[in-house]
Amino acid sequence: MSQRTEYSPGTPSWIDLSTPDPAAAAAFYSGLFGWSVDAHPSPEAGGYAMATLRGQSVAGVGPQMDPGAPATWNVYVTVADADATVSRAEIHNGKVVAGPMDVLDAGRMAVLQDTNGVSISIWQPNAHAGAGLV
Repeated sequence: MSQRTEYSPGTPSWIDLSTPDPAAAAAFYSGLFGWSVDAHPSPEAGGYAMATLRGQSVAGVGPQMDPGAPATWNVYVTVADADATVSRAEIHNGKVVAGPMDVLDAGRMAVLQDTNGVSISIWQPNAHAGAGLV
C-alpha cells in the first residue's frame, strides 16, 4: 500500500458506499478490511462516515438517498473542473444524475451516466484529495 496526497485528472481517487444500513456495512467492512469507520458521522454530512486504515482515509460509507435502490459502491474520478467535465459529458449525450455540487469544503462532485446508463462520479478536490492510502 502507498500513501497519496494528490491524484492527476482522470485517475480514480475515491470510493464510497451508499447503503440502507450504514452501521451494518461499517461493521462488515471493518471486519473484512480492518477499517475503522467513524461511529458518529457528522449530521452536516448527512450521516456520511469516513473509513480509515492506518490513520489514512480509504472510503466513505453513507445512507442511500433513494430508499428503494440497492446498495451501491460509487467510484470517483479526479477532474480539474467538475463544471467543465459535466458540460463535456452533456455534449456527448451523457446524463447528469446529480450535481455539480460542493461537498462542504472537501471538493466539488457530480454523478454522470453514459449513454448505456452506467454511472460514474467525478471529484474536483479541495480539502479532500481522495483516498490517502491505496
